[in-house]
Amino acid sequence: MKHKSVCVLALTAVLMLGSGCATDVHDIEKLVYASAIGVDYKDGQYYGYVQFIDFQSVAKTTETQKQPAKTWVGEGKGESFEESLFDIYRSAQERIYWGHVTAILISESAFKQGFANITDSISRYYEFRLTPWVYGTKEPIKDIFSTSGFFGRSPLATILHEPEGIYTQTSLIKAVKLHRLIAQTYEPGFTSCIPTLAVNKEQWSEKEKTDPKLMIDGAIFLKNESYRSYIGLKDLAGLRWVQKGSVRAGIPVPSPSEPKVQLVFDNPKSRLKLVHGGSDPKYDISLKATGYMVNRNGNDMMGLQQLTDKTKEAIEREIRKTYQAGRKKKTDVLNLEHNLYRNHYPKWKAMSSVEDKLLAEDTIRDIHLDINITHTGSEKNKHIKRIN
Repeated sequence: MKHKSVCVLALTAVLMLGSGCATDVHDIEKLVYASAIGVDYKDGQYYGYVQFIDFQSVAKTTETQKQPAKTWVGEGKGESFEESLFDIYRSAQERIYWGHVTAILISESAFKQGFANITDSISRYYEFRLTPWVYGTKEPIKDIFSTSGFFGRSPLATILHEPEGIYTQTSLIKAVKLHRLIAQTYEPGFTSCIPTLAVNKEQWSEKEKTDPKLMIDGAIFLKNESYRSYIGLKDLAGLRWVQKGSVRAGIPVPSPSEPKVQLVFDNPKSRLKLVHGGSDPKYDISLKATGYMVNRNGNDMMGLQQLTDKTKEAIEREIRKTYQAGRKKKTDVLNLEHNLYRNHYPKWKAMSSVEDKLLAEDTIRDIHLDINITHTGSEKNKHIKRIN
């Protein structure tokens, strides 16, 4: 009897393991792997998009590989974001695996319908991770998903999937991951900044034929999951001086229209300081940065003191222009309200219409700049003449 019981237990264990393998394990060649998903809203319906990339050609690095990686873009529609993805299943041919999604692209119109309508289903399904980069766009999502990188490489080698590389060279608008963005929407008084993508059809060419490439053209701003505004990149130049995590920022001096000197600053650090906490709060901005010269036009180079003063003026113009651009669209791009909530909670709690008061014409009182220009970026002309 004892031997019989052992046999029964062993057989039960085998059956349980076999059952688990049959339901939970899939052959990798029988799956298609989504690399990005997109969502648009038009004509009263949601449109869902999925990007597939030929991973075999991506992984193959031998010299015999001549063909560029293939990309497929699927489109579905429905009354909700979930239904639009289910519509794609009908012609997907094989099971879609969502665990490799590294980017989520949301149109401006979809943002206006509500960010929570999209993230709720993503956060509930176990295959989706909360680490993809999140972008907005004002252009067709199909165009964004179909734009490839250089050298015939796949869209995996583009800003859409790898934004950090280019950000270390020119820190325009910091990319944000899904879990960070969701957390920000629950922060009182916080205004989230999501970079927007567009297709640049002018800057690059191959064999005299235009070769479209992705670029960041602005940002969409949310507050507590609600859409606030879209602001173009031209008006957001000052954001790089005050956003946390800026790596490298270049600026023409004395102005973009008359650039005599091009300066680059590494890791600028800024701080907001409340200087008047009454019914009309006022803020000062302190900025500390160390930079160097990378280019000059002509031989009439300014002396160090004059160059420093002109640089301070140029940086201050950019910051104030960005603040005013947000103010016109009732968007707290500098996150003054969140600073008030975090550091002066009693005042924030006692104020009514906090955001309206913080977006006054003169809320930014002074901008204190501590600029140190160390060298000219070359051995031959490394010294800057000091002229007081």
